[in-house]
Amino acid sequence: MKDYKLAVTFGRFNLLHNGHYDLFKQMADCADEISIGISTGPDNIVYRNRADVILKLINNVKLGSTVALWPKRQPFELLKECGHVEPEEVIFFVGEDQYKLAKAVERVLGFTTRTIPRLTSSTTVRAAIDEEDWDIIASIVPPCIVNDVVKLHLNNA
Repeated sequence: MKDYKLAVTFGRFNLLHNGHYDLFKQMADCADEISIGISTGPDNIVYRNRADVILKLINNVKLGSTVALWPKRQPFELLKECGHVEPEEVIFFVGEDQYKLAKAVERVLGFTTRTIPRLTSSTTVRAAIDEEDWDIIASIVPPCIVNDVVKLHLNNA
């Protein structure tokens, strides 16, 4: 039995990379259900295109948890969707650069939070694609979605 019923995260997920994959694995290791909030802000790639790449990764790696994707403008819009579980059954995952958000979620909603280190970034992925540094790309993007991530960037450059 896992420690939590629900693991939640929120982010842009513009160009998926191994850091995102590691995040999803950590979430699956501790919860039966995973909710991934995908920012719909104006500086993002089209939601459906990003969601398709996330789903392809999840379907290829078999996380062992039920996964739901949510298009949301901001994190608290997503977190109100967690009303079907008690606060002590929810863990909220964020990158270490979102420490203030984690503290706000703990204070306002009573969820456990976990900050995780950033292994890489979409900026690094974007630069490697622009420079056609295929060795770097292959080392920072999960193999099953490399082509999808490259196409996503090139179609939105």
